[in-house]
Amino acid sequence: MSSDRDTEGTEATASGSDAASRHRRLVRALLLTMLASWLLLLTPLPFSLAAGVGALVALVLLVLLAVQSFRQGRPGIAVISLVIGVPATLMITAGSLLSLLFYGPMSEIEECRATALTEQARVACDAEAQDSMATWISDLLGG
Repeated sequence: MSSDRDTEGTEATASGSDAASRHRRLVRALLLTMLASWLLLLTPLPFSLAAGVGALVALVLLVLLAVQSFRQGRPGIAVISLVIGVPATLMITAGSLLSLLFYGPMSEIEECRATALTEQARVACDAEAQDSMATWISDLLGG
């Protein structure tokens, strides 16, 4: 009878350590995908579009982490991660979608800024970008 209790205790400890290691791996994966998508958002335009994909992967991992935390009796971790993580992933996704939507004007701005040598040239790029953005939007809306 005591060997049955020992076996049950060992199995419970093993499953508890498995759950803890899965939880740690999930948190690590979530942190890495969030960091990667934030860094991708800071890169030049063709690469910054991948930030949205990374943020969507992070959102899926975030939901998995919240569900796992609720099941393990850690509602505080789940709520905090959802309150902080969901807006962060949605902001990264929105930034990536806006970059995709305004890809033409944004690439022109980045190219102009990359070739500008002086501060006056950068200011001229910004002014030109505002005019080009207004023209692009009016053409898009058929005006």
